[in-house]
Amino acid sequence: MSGACSSLQERVDDVRSGAQDLTERGRFCLSVARAANALEGGNYETAADAAQEALAQAPEDLRGDARRLADAAEAVRAGDRSVLQDPEVVAAAERLRDDTRAMCDPTG
Repeated sequence: MSGACSSLQERVDDVRSGAQDLTERGRFCLSVARAANALEGGNYETAADAAQEALAQAPEDLRGDARRLADAAEAVRAGDRSVLQDPEVVAAAERLRDDTRAMCDPTG
């Protein structure tokens, strides 16, 4: 009986862990979408805030690009729009867009 309870507890723990991973991924996906939409709409305050949220939720393999974009969004918020033309920022944005789409878009 205790073996069955132990096995059940392991399954419950696995489900909780999986749910936490999905929650973090969902927050990241929503933050990236919010940042992109705000930037396109010229709302630089919201874009910078959302970019910081995305950075906080970014998976390890996307953290470098997320950091570059969060820094760029802060520069734009401070009035430096030229950063949007920086080839490294543009490349990071394209990689993050593609990687986020692959991770977040269930329709693939």
